[in-house]
Amino acid sequence: MKPLFLVCLFAVAVTSRADSFQTYEENGKVGIKNQEGKIVLPASFEALGWSDGSFSVIGNVTGYRQNNQWGMLNLKKEFITKPEYESLVYAGGDYVIVKKKVNPAQRKTGCLNLRGEVQIPFVYDDIRLQGLRAIVINLHNGRYHYGLTDLHNKLVIPATYSRIVPLGTLRYAVQNETGKMALYSEDGRAITPFNIDSISVFQNDKAFFFIHGDKGLLDRDGNVLAEARYQDIKVEDEIISVLPHHQWVALDGGNKIQQRFPAEAVFLSPHGKMIYRYSGYFGLMDESWNIILPAQYQNLAPLQGEMYFARREGKTGIITSANQPVIPFRYDSIAADYPYLRTLLRGRWELTDLERSFTSYKTYSRIDAPQNGLFPIKSNQHWGALNTQGNESVHCVFDSLMEISQNHIVVKFKGQYGIISPNEEWLVAPQAFPLKLVNDSCYLQIQPGNKFLKDFKGSVIYFTDNRVEFALHYWTEYLPDGTIKILDYRGRITQRKEPPQVDKVEEVFEEHEGLRGIRRDGKYGFIDARGRLRIANRYDGIGNFNEGLAAIKLIGRWGFINAQDQIMINPNYNTVGQFRNGLCIVTRNGKTGVIDRQGKFMLTLEYDSIQQEPGKFRLFKNGLTGLADANGRIMIDPRFHQLEVLANGMVKVTHAEKSGVISAEGMSVIPIIYDALYYYPAKDQYVSLQKAAWKALK
Repeated sequence: MKPLFLVCLFAVAVTSRADSFQTYEENGKVGIKNQEGKIVLPASFEALGWSDGSFSVIGNVTGYRQNNQWGMLNLKKEFITKPEYESLVYAGGDYVIVKKKVNPAQRKTGCLNLRGEVQIPFVYDDIRLQGLRAIVINLHNGRYHYGLTDLHNKLVIPATYSRIVPLGTLRYAVQNETGKMALYSEDGRAITPFNIDSISVFQNDKAFFFIHGDKGLLDRDGNVLAEARYQDIKVEDEIISVLPHHQWVALDGGNKIQQRFPAEAVFLSPHGKMIYRYSGYFGLMDESWNIILPAQYQNLAPLQGEMYFARREGKTGIITSANQPVIPFRYDSIAADYPYLRTLLRGRWELTDLERSFTSYKTYSRIDAPQNGLFPIKSNQHWGALNTQGNESVHCVFDSLMEISQNHIVVKFKGQYGIISPNEEWLVAPQAFPLKLVNDSCYLQIQPGNKFLKDFKGSVIYFTDNRVEFALHYWTEYLPDGTIKILDYRGRITQRKEPPQVDKVEEVFEEHEGLRGIRRDGKYGFIDARGRLRIANRYDGIGNFNEGLAAIKLIGRWGFINAQDQIMINPNYNTVGQFRNGLCIVTRNGKTGVIDRQGKFMLTLEYDSIQQEPGKFRLFKNGLTGLADANGRIMIDPRFHQLEVLANGMVKVTHAEKSGVISAEGMSVIPIIYDALYYYPAKDQYVSLQKAAWKALK
């Protein structure tokens, strides 16, 4: 349902100049002075003005408070009414809305004029003045009932409706108990039937109205200027333009239409169902694209199974795909960590679960996602943790929770670092240096220039200033000379890898296919695993060996050698990649191609760039893209702006902002006529969008 547009109308009032009078205070009492500072009313009142906190003088009349009750007086200090009202609010024109006790158990609202005469008697629970009409409200059996009167309490619309809203130009939207609205005139005449979901205020004697998410346009006499069947409508210089709903088409692999439906967008959700957006609201479709939940929510997102987050009237809840409530629409936000929920209401978070089997005893300024069964929480600028029963197992006394494992929590407490158990027992007392969990038996203490591996008894297992990496059953230390140590968690070395010993080597690279690149005397070559020079350092640059070949650079150009230092492909290229499946991407003079191991071109040097992907090459030329197979055979010439290989082997292509599907050989499967196109592998179906265009109504 579209939101209802509200407007407040105020009658023109004869008022004194706002700057003519001002209140002043003396001995705890309030009075009024004029612009020259002369006392008009002495300071003898608890308050002056109106009970909503505003101050004004209307026709020399204002409100006053005595003994915590309100009345009216004039600037001659003549009391127009006794102080007998609980509230007194100026409502525009010559009128004031007041509330008083009519008996010890009941308060009612009425309307007075500035002479203190009762215009509308004290028989209503609330009154809202709208020009020369008053919307009157009564509470009956827990529900509000709205009606409309004139300013002499003549009933115009009986107080039997769920809502009445002014729309301007002496028109009102009246809502019945089914939630449907009708347009009414100021004399209580129904202008339209009760078939409208919502209606805007009138502008230039025209208002938008909505029925089942469709937008229409009518005038103040109820004449329909545009039927309620459009996505949007606009009026410019008395020309009415409409935007029909976008149309989606579900197609099988043979381009046969399976279903048509209107929507702005479609999103895949679990269990084959689809979330769709219609006129800005969200609903659900089944596997055959039939609507099972009409678009009525401000947002809809899958949660788990058949459950969905939903947002309505600014509040979030959880529903099933059958629109059955799971969590009521009362929260500002909900975060799910299935089956647990973190709910936000008025800036405070609480923890619960989908069954509402528990709720955290307190609320918090923050609850984070769980880590190893604990939810970090923040309260009064300090951190703690909740367990999965919503109990505060770690109290909010810490500066921060830095790491949480199954059995240990690294905390910062009063500027120092320590480790506690999930039951808040200190395992490592607070100390000055940062700590990092390694496993359940030890932790790392990080000091300037040194790292200490310690057990939870405080004993030092190992210390080092080198880079370290930790794994499940071992850890690794990297020494500056290239030595690599593998150690267990008792500090014992289980394996040691020494770097190759080569004289005067400036740099040693990683080993590939049994050979390591080196740099010596500014030139590059290769050594074997024992450090023996296998390929002399005579090249300007090198790459790694891959598929028996390594890139080498000579005189500014790149080629390839084999492990015997034989040049297999002459240095003719500006850049080269690595050989993969016998092929390599190369560039020369700004153009890109693909060569084989003998240097033969499988794709000539004519492309702006080429990307190698599993089983194919993506080709780019003049801003367009195409495909070649793994052997360099062109499948699709570069003639599309976008190209995507789908799970069924077909290719989605886009050109000039229109999409379609072709086969891997370039044959048309679905014409390139759609504004968007998606493939759903589970259904082996395509869903295509045809956007609507604005058109002027005659």
